[in-house]
Amino acid sequence: MSTEPLSIYCPPGNSDYVDISDVFLDAAEDMEQGDVILTEDFTLYDAMSALEIGNPRMDSGLILDDEAKRPQFNPLTTLLPEEVCYILDRVIACEMEWHAGYTLPQTIYSCLYVHYLADIDPEGFPFQEPLHRESARHPALVTVVLNTAITALLKCCDLSWRELNRGRLHDTEDWHSEKFGVSLLESLPVASVLSRLDDAKNCIQTILPEPSPWRSALLDRISLRAAMLNLFRHHPSKDRDHFVVLLSLARNYLQSIRSNPPPEPPPHSPAALAFDINITRKLNNFMPLKAHCLPPQDFAWNALADLLDGWADICKVSAVASLTTWKAAGELCADFARPSRRPPFLRALAQSVFFSNQRVLEVYPLGWLVDRFSLETVGIEYHTLSAAAEHTVALPLLNIERKLSRALLSHIQSAWFNPPRRRRFLARSLLEWQELYDSTSSTGEKGNPIDEKDRLLIDALSDAVLLWRLSIIREVLLSGFQLELYVEDEKPFVYWELSQVAHEHLSTLNALEPVVPKDTRAYGELIFTSSYLSAFRSLCTGMFILTLPALRLPASRLALNFVRRYKWAFRPEYARLRPQVAAPDLLAFASASADVLKDEQEPLRLHFERARDGLAGLSGSPVGVAGPWHEDRLQVARSLSSIAGELALAVPATIVGLNDFDAARLDWARLSCRWFPGVSDI
Repeated sequence: MSTEPLSIYCPPGNSDYVDISDVFLDAAEDMEQGDVILTEDFTLYDAMSALEIGNPRMDSGLILDDEAKRPQFNPLTTLLPEEVCYILDRVIACEMEWHAGYTLPQTIYSCLYVHYLADIDPEGFPFQEPLHRESARHPALVTVVLNTAITALLKCCDLSWRELNRGRLHDTEDWHSEKFGVSLLESLPVASVLSRLDDAKNCIQTILPEPSPWRSALLDRISLRAAMLNLFRHHPSKDRDHFVVLLSLARNYLQSIRSNPPPEPPPHSPAALAFDINITRKLNNFMPLKAHCLPPQDFAWNALADLLDGWADICKVSAVASLTTWKAAGELCADFARPSRRPPFLRALAQSVFFSNQRVLEVYPLGWLVDRFSLETVGIEYHTLSAAAEHTVALPLLNIERKLSRALLSHIQSAWFNPPRRRRFLARSLLEWQELYDSTSSTGEKGNPIDEKDRLLIDALSDAVLLWRLSIIREVLLSGFQLELYVEDEKPFVYWELSQVAHEHLSTLNALEPVVPKDTRAYGELIFTSSYLSAFRSLCTGMFILTLPALRLPASRLALNFVRRYKWAFRPEYARLRPQVAAPDLLAFASASADVLKDEQEPLRLHFERARDGLAGLSGSPVGVAGPWHEDRLQVARSLSSIAGELALAVPATIVGLNDFDAARLDWARLSCRWFPGVSDI
């Protein structure tokens, strides 16, 4: 077998094989079947990893015939300006795919210049020609411009990697931290890279004369990279004005770049050969990685635009010192934002902006959350509510404050978890909120308030906790539609349970209304929420009736599915607490279903009409606590109103007409607002 050292770009195997089967047979002659010899530095895993499986799906080291014909890559090959533009554009596609959750070898490392930065370093390139030489293929386009751009790319990845590695997201679930032995230039200062980007722009202006059609195109791409590096470098909450300027610059450069795309290079051009999706087989890795084809360039530009918009959202919310505004922004982002607008990096950044170094928004202690919770939910300062419980033992109240602050912090941050983890977290957190509800209710019972006013204030605290818990139940139920968890037989119960949660939510709001001062934002939010939930309850009730015919499972199977789906509501810890409000109840659902089916005049269309009109009536509502996200919230209401109107036109007036209604018209593939089906014309 050849003893020459393997380059990173040589395949792990070649054709100079020597049969050494006899060596292994002789070594294993005295071993029994099933015996394994392990050494300190060479484990069974290492031994298995050394074998080539021979299947391209499982063996990333296997080279197919078509791949073996790929021409050798030479990093010093000179390039045309438009070829450099093409490479820089495709590098953006690599970067966006990494932010989408793919590994570094599948994305960033597939650009071969990443592995040859030392070879194209202008300081170590002995044959560098003078910058004043006029040539379409000037060497400086590679050794200065492209080298600097790739260096800046790796530095952007390094800064992003550091934010992701703070532990707010989960490695291999949200992102992949493994670097596979390739440096992201961790020790290189950002200021040095920015200085080199300025030098690259000066180089472009020197080697490309003014009439050159690609001069401004290259300058825009280098300037875009500089703006992105500065965005990764700066914290959106520390220098907000400068951050907004950087976002504006990046958007302008992006718009200019999209208006002047470079031509697609031929397959064997130097620009096309600069990318190798099979690079994974040549790196040190611990698992086989499937070759990942980069998306079309327009897809990458859209992803970058969404990344900039997501940055802008975080910058905007970082300026708002309001707990419920953060809650509204997070829920809207989690429920309706495109995945490319909330990649792992931005989800980690949002959590860091909200809480880091034991400070909320880098200023406030954890106790600030409790103060804002009281003021923004009830419209009354927390110290006023706590003073009403002055006859209560102090220690339980302090425990409530600590638990409440932790619950609020975790809940806000959970809006930037990935959808499955967020749903699991919210379901688990319901026990913690039930404990808080139990504690605050018990505080009122033990406090012996002097008069009815104090009693109302103490009850308001427990009602506020209950409001948040009911909203969490609603989020857990609705997230099942987003994650496509429910089969047809489960949907009637989900919609019925949503209507019950909305009913209890409205009852709690009605009980709280006399306490909330009418000149506060909390009161305006209470009125908005009441109107929204009334319409939402009608929409869910209509969907409950409409989907009842899909319920075909036997009762035993339905009960089994129910226990598995809603196990979060039947944890043994609930036995020591007061009964849950709006807990999933299969028997109550069965009774409600029987009552509906017995009444032939049960209205159906009326529920959707009420929902349509009620949601449409929210258009003129005050801003409330949603702040800058009020318009986004109204857009959700308009979308729900639209689907309610669509359903009102399609469904029969009463339940009797359901026998003639074609359930296939419900288009579950295009869930409107991700919660309700559309209506197709079949």
